Amino acid sequence: MVTLINEFTVTGDVAEFERVLAEFNAYMSALPGARGYRLLRSTRRPNIFVELADWDSSEAHQAAVQSPGFIPLVTRLRPLVAKGMPDLYETVREQDLVSK
Repeated sequence: MVTLINEFTVTGDVAEFERVLAEFNAYMSALPGARGYRLLRSTRRPNIFVELADWDSSEAHQAAVQSPGFIPLVTRLRPLVAKGMPDLYETVREQDLVSK
């Protein structure tokens, strides 16, 4: 499994960004190899978002970004963000926290 981590600095309308990103992620989540998705928003900087998307493999993610619906959806996001910083990561270590 790999995790896509993408930080967005939103410069356009935040509500529109969230709406378009929800459509984008509905599309991506339906593709083979997609395992899960989370969108985080900074509590100090409300225009900063981080998305986490789990994929079966880097090959599954690569196939998704080469799918026919990918570019039209990304094109709709571009005017709303100053930058996106996507990269794939693999888990090195993981630990569940137990309530005390």
